[in-house]
Amino acid sequence: MERYRITKVWVDDAHVWAETANGWKANCPFTKWRNLARATQEQRKKFLLSHYGIHWLGLDEDLCFEGMFVDAGLCKLSDGEDAVCYQA
Repeated sequence: MERYRITKVWVDDAHVWAETANGWKANCPFTKWRNLARATQEQRKKFLLSHYGIHWLGLDEDLCFEGMFVDAGLCKLSDGEDAVCYQA
């Protein structure tokens, strides 16, 4: 299975973004999650990265990298281990 490595994650006023080593970028609007939609920009910037996604501890929200890139049409959902991951 081909794997795509996340090299950068950031937020703007309306979205969370992730970029892979091969230059793919995907985003998800904060409006998809009630807690993130209501959060301040400062709260949205306080996230933790795991191998498979993003966690906002103070907001109790999680986002899977693979889901972001599948929703963007850049990869297919994998049957096993996530195809898109973060490796520091």
